[in-house]
Amino acid sequence: MNIDTPSRSDDRDSTTSKDVVSDPPVDRMAVHVVWEIGLLLLAGGVLFALTQSASGPFAEGSWSGLMAALAPAVMAASAAAVSLRLGAVNLAVGPVALMSAWIFIDASSSGTAVALAMGLGVALFSGVVLATLCTWLRVPGWAASGALGGAVGLWSGTVDDPAAFMLSALPNTGVLAALAAAAGLSMFLGLVGAFAGVRERLAPIRDTPPGERHGKGVLVFLGLLLSTSLAGAAGVIAVWSGVPENGAAALPDPILLSVVAVGAALLGGTSLLGRRGGVCGTVFAATLLLALMWLAEARGWDLNPSWIALGAIIAGFLVTRLVEAMNDTDEAELASSSRAGAVDDLREDDPAVPDQPDGGYQEYDEDLAAVGSGGDPWSTTGSMPRAGDDPFGASGVFDDLREPNPRDGFESSGGARYDDAERRFLR
Repeated sequence: MNIDTPSRSDDRDSTTSKDVVSDPPVDRMAVHVVWEIGLLLLAGGVLFALTQSASGPFAEGSWSGLMAALAPAVMAASAAAVSLRLGAVNLAVGPVALMSAWIFIDASSSGTAVALAMGLGVALFSGVVLATLCTWLRVPGWAASGALGGAVGLWSGTVDDPAAFMLSALPNTGVLAALAAAAGLSMFLGLVGAFAGVRERLAPIRDTPPGERHGKGVLVFLGLLLSTSLAGAAGVIAVWSGVPENGAAALPDPILLSVVAVGAALLGGTSLLGRRGGVCGTVFAATLLLALMWLAEARGWDLNPSWIALGAIIAGFLVTRLVEAMNDTDEAELASSSRAGAVDDLREDDPAVPDQPDGGYQEYDEDLAAVGSGGDPWSTTGSMPRAGDDPFGASGVFDDLREPNPRDGFESSGGARYDDAERRFLR
């Protein structure tokens, strides 16, 4: 009988361990949830203390004034958070907001639509310049945004004051809508960034050294466009929501707005190393910072409110370290489990099999070959007996089988002898 054994081929299975284990890196969101709950409680407590003040910005503007100042702060913080998630921090949030506010005021005499188009258009153009530097020339985000901010600073020092603001102040409903839009967009972007697939796409940007290609240039380009657009919208809202005095609108402070934006983004849980971040932390952190600055002014503390924003950046460094430390275990687990199910691991765990001699079973193969061809297995050479020899004679165990046994009928007269019966049964 011919038995075909299956042949082994290298192309029998093209599945590798990398194809089997392709789970994206999963970050722990629990640390962000706990931190954001703490920020919410802190912001609520500071706001309550602020409402008890008899003087200061809140006493003058009440909740409408707080919302008018909070809307641009949340927009600027969201702009910084988006750039941080992409690994290209935008330090030009304040300068871009200043330039958009200046253009918006100067074009206010042409109508609301033209002024908005001009103010947001210059922010979009700045975003194209910044994104081109970061994606095409592969300039680090801090360097490209620093150069852009310096260019805007030089420009603002050479131009005159803008023309008188010709639009009416944004009503409270408009301010509330702007704040809701800014907070909603920030939370939506944070929720999208919480998905494991999105974080997996952002991982190459984080892991690639500056100046090298990471294959996510389009994503960085669009993200920086969004960041500068939010910064421009922050400048426009800051001017439009403030009540002009004698037709002159106050321009935002570019340095202070940049510090507040980066501080709120870091304090909200966005990692300085990129990719990781929370959902509502940016909104809560921006609210906490603004409330603390207003509370310091209302209580008459001997402290410049700008130092509070700078302290938020320092605290943000600690928050980044916390977020990274709480997620280091996941990366170690992913690295240790990435070989699970690999064939190589099974081969390494199997005990080593000693090598067998090539001719160890040659004599048994010859015996089996003789049986298959109809020959006598006892005629082969080797360790087995030759033809004519009794293979069981040495022991004598089976000698009684050759003697007649009355019970099997071979002893009766006329019955077949043992040798004849054996031949019959063998046939």
